[in-house]
Amino acid sequence: MNRAMWYLVVATSVFSVINVVVKYLSHLPATEVVVFRAFTSLVICLFFIWRKGGDFAGKNKKVLLLRGIFGTSGLLCLFICLQNIPLAVAITLINLTPIFTVIIAHVFLKEKANGWQWVFLVASFVGVFLVRGQADPVAWPWILLGLFAALSAALAYTCVRYLRLSEDPLVVILYFPLVTVPIVGPVMIYQWQTPQGAEWLLLIGIGVLTQVAQYFMTLAYQMETAANVMIFNYAGLFWGVLLGWSLFDEVLGLAQIVGVVLVFLCLCGNYFASRGKFFRFGPRV
Repeated sequence: MNRAMWYLVVATSVFSVINVVVKYLSHLPATEVVVFRAFTSLVICLFFIWRKGGDFAGKNKKVLLLRGIFGTSGLLCLFICLQNIPLAVAITLINLTPIFTVIIAHVFLKEKANGWQWVFLVASFVGVFLVRGQADPVAWPWILLGLFAALSAALAYTCVRYLRLSEDPLVVILYFPLVTVPIVGPVMIYQWQTPQGAEWLLLIGIGVLTQVAQYFMTLAYQMETAANVMIFNYAGLFWGVLLGWSLFDEVLGLAQIVGVVLVFLCLCGNYFASRGKFFRFGPRV
């Protein structure tokens, strides 16, 4: 594997740890966790950009601002889902991000998807229906919130890729907390619950670990196309199932397990289809 792929493996592994900590802190409001994470990132970014003598504002401010908006909405929705639905279900939903990227590229960048990618797109939503479960189903509002988180993340990653030639990775990351703190901060104050003991350290740890994960993820997407590296994100699905079962006693039904596997296969299929590894049918690209 090249460096970009290793960077994404590191980022995915760190994000898995973060998801577990967020789930553990589910008694605290999601806004509180998000703001702690964002403020920690803000301090770290400002310090290292200052040390490098870099430009805090960046060059393409409009796209940087959009990256911050999409990143904020995606992370807030993800954290809310992590605190309220099984870990494996939340991770499955957020891992639909590459599928949404196909739609975004088709609509906004005029990059036509091939026939196989549309097949995997439809099949992945069948997987989402199965992941919802039947015996003790996850309510549809949570499913839709998770899908919105994935869509927001796809838009944020598209911005990251677009900014690869003009911006320092730290500046790209900086615009997330610059948007998050002033927007989510007032809501956090209204919902405030004082953390107890080690919870303060866990909240700060989320911020530090997310900074590490975001930095390596940004490097990966700036060094390689999303199609070449995104498959390494999919390990998060199995991390979600394993950690949810071992740490939180979350047991998935047969249909939900089938749904997770189906989504994983669709994501892998989309990866290979984007690289022309299947026989071609449908629109040519």
